[in-house]
Amino acid sequence: MSVSQQDSVTAKGTSATRAPGKRSWNPLSWSQRWQNRAIAVLLFILASTMVISAQRDQGVVRDEVIYMNFGSRYADWWGEFATGKDGITSKESITRFFGGKAATAGNREHPPLMKTLFGLSEKLLHDKLGWTSETTAYRVPTALLNALLIALVFLFVSGIWGFSAGLLSALLLLFLPRAFFHSGLATFDAPVVTFWFASLWAYQRSLRTRWGFLLLGLCAGLTLATKHNAILLPAILIPHYCYTVWRARASEGKWHVRLWNALRNSRPQTFLGLFLIAPLVLIAIWPWLWFDTMTHLREWMDFHFTHVHYNFEYLGKNWNAPPFPWHIALVTTLFTVPLATSVAGISGFIMLVRGFFRFGPDDENRFPTLLLFLSAGVAMGPFLLRSTPIFGAEKHWAPAIPTMCIFAGVGLVLLSESTSTAISLFWPKLKGRWVRNATIGLVSTIVVGAAFWETQHAQPYALSHYNALAGGASGGADYGMNRQFWGYSARGVLPFVNGFSKPGQTVPVYTHDASPAWGRYRQLELLAPGLPNSGREVAGIRKSKIAIVIHEKHFNRHDYLIWDAYKKVQPTFVLLYDGVPLVSVYVRDELLGEE
Repeated sequence: MSVSQQDSVTAKGTSATRAPGKRSWNPLSWSQRWQNRAIAVLLFILASTMVISAQRDQGVVRDEVIYMNFGSRYADWWGEFATGKDGITSKESITRFFGGKAATAGNREHPPLMKTLFGLSEKLLHDKLGWTSETTAYRVPTALLNALLIALVFLFVSGIWGFSAGLLSALLLLFLPRAFFHSGLATFDAPVVTFWFASLWAYQRSLRTRWGFLLLGLCAGLTLATKHNAILLPAILIPHYCYTVWRARASEGKWHVRLWNALRNSRPQTFLGLFLIAPLVLIAIWPWLWFDTMTHLREWMDFHFTHVHYNFEYLGKNWNAPPFPWHIALVTTLFTVPLATSVAGISGFIMLVRGFFRFGPDDENRFPTLLLFLSAGVAMGPFLLRSTPIFGAEKHWAPAIPTMCIFAGVGLVLLSESTSTAISLFWPKLKGRWVRNATIGLVSTIVVGAAFWETQHAQPYALSHYNALAGGASGGADYGMNRQFWGYSARGVLPFVNGFSKPGQTVPVYTHDASPAWGRYRQLELLAPGLPNSGREVAGIRKSKIAIVIHEKHFNRHDYLIWDAYKKVQPTFVLLYDGVPLVSVYVRDELLGEE
């Protein structure tokens, strides 16, 4: 089959990769490889700049406050470790910084990598250099890792399915409303996607280079040190490796001899990286594992295997205990990914599935295709079991999203090529490479442009965003989909609340789900003086003169409590996103100067 290795895709695959195990597997020329690297750098700069700029308008989410605080603590410990402070590596010192007896002591229920990076970034960018605000400094590592993901996806796809597919995949991944939102937070959900995909990329290399297993071990170890769902990686790599060995077996000889020879030639040291080096990387990064290692690993996993079930609204019902609907991950993804991206992704998926079973013996695109299939299936699989906690919606199965965007990028190119072929059949004069490129350009502009607009429109309230299939944010509300979570939208009512600040007076505010972030808003000077948090629940509401309610289905009772305490049912101000109430603010009549 003769196709352009740099910029062409067909349903049956291309010659853009060679068989695993062969050293010269990348057919791109030297100039093409450097062109792709230059584009990857530009994508990195674009993605990081956009996310860092946009996050300045995002409210502080509840979990961020915890990770910021502990990130600074962890960074302090590593600073003392670097200076060789006496006793810093003692069991007592490590426990004081990283652990404790309680299940959540020292935030030991979550690995430390990102928290440590948050703390180090804040010390450098805010404390030392003064380049950013404190909150932005904490968030920069996440934004940079998301930009790295965009660049990796481009390099991965362009080396297999061509330049156009790679660029489209990267841009469609960048312009995802909710993923873009998570990329601007000091949390783990975006970084784990980056390290997860980097592990897949490193695994591909480990099958082709003698020492590639070292890179796999590093990437898998960093994934483990980011978030617990990294333990699912073997469920992707083991089946894929078995398939690789099976395909590599010789056609003659006894079956067990053929399999043994195929195994020897398929770089079995790959699993040294996955099962030996990766755990060592995790232990090296996490001082709490430097003693009582097996006990602490078991406690870490037990926390997540027995995780509490928080409230979550789905199709009009509040869910806080299993069994959950098996289709939550599928429907939520279809309702939140831009519709044009979803259609392109489904088209690409169908074409690649068909192509997978039509590959000839010399076509090697079946290997990365299967790897992507497995990645998406394993990332989403636990949420089909009806028992896995679902309170974080799409962020829980986020490692599946790059696969969908890759399918969309490949699908757009395939559809464009089919369209240009059809055009040439009806109008023979309109044929050639320029017709194909023009068709790809037109279709891509429409789809990427739609995704860009939707992503821009969704910020800074992207967790309330729903796509055209759901009918937008209002349609999502009508369907009874989760309105929001994490309490971050309270930032949008701060300008209104600040209007009640009076010199020398204290106006207590019932801050509801925004209470963990209230101090951060004060540090950022987004909150005027004299507006302290009044406290929790009924006592806090009775003490307050202003009360906010962040709307989620299970928070309805807070409205009733405020109605009873304030003797009124009409909020003074309501924050809306596309007509959907996100936050209501109640103000006592005496503060309004009313009788």
